[in-house]
Amino acid sequence: MLSVIDTAAGNIQSVVNSLRRIGANPEVVSDAESVMRADALVLPGVGAFAPAIASLRERGIAHAIRQRVQEDGCPLLGICLGMQLLADHSDENGAHQGLGLVPGRVVPLAAVAGAGRVPNFGWYDTHPTKSGALFVDPEEIRSFYFAHSYHFVCDSADDVAATIEFGGGRVVAAIDSGNIFGVQFHPEKSQDAGLDVLHRFCSHAGALTPTN
Repeated sequence: MLSVIDTAAGNIQSVVNSLRRIGANPEVVSDAESVMRADALVLPGVGAFAPAIASLRERGIAHAIRQRVQEDGCPLLGICLGMQLLADHSDENGAHQGLGLVPGRVVPLAAVAGAGRVPNFGWYDTHPTKSGALFVDPEEIRSFYFAHSYHFVCDSADDVAATIEFGGGRVVAAIDSGNIFGVQFHPEKSQDAGLDVLHRFCSHAGALTPTN
């Protein structure tokens, strides 16, 4: 079962529709018990870090995610805010503790903005840093749609799967850490390139519906 977690942060229907387009059969879940039954998890979200993580904690979903992912090895894909929630901490509007699934911190994009405009909206060429489940060919540079004001700084470069050039610096665009994956961009808004990333995750997680 592929479960899309309702973070109560943004409309997730476009993510669900994109997953259906690539041959998955997602179920939207909003309680801890459903998360515990999932075989693969997608954690989308837009908006602010604090209310999103608070909502996950209040419903017991944060604990369920950590158990399924860390203890049971359930594959997880975080999208946009969903990727940032995987971090240890966030500095967005104060100091907040995240899910702690990938060591790192979410910090203001303005710190590396330079000539870049914040919030960052638009299409960016995304450079894979290694071969993995989301990006098979490190030489394949494709464009994805981004919309964010904060970015994930990983403690270990080994967890970084792709970057973009922004404001004269490099910003993490995707993470790949064992069974945990994340993309800062919106695959559901990134046309064929985004659908390919979703397909690769679902294929890796065994979450595609078999066809005759």
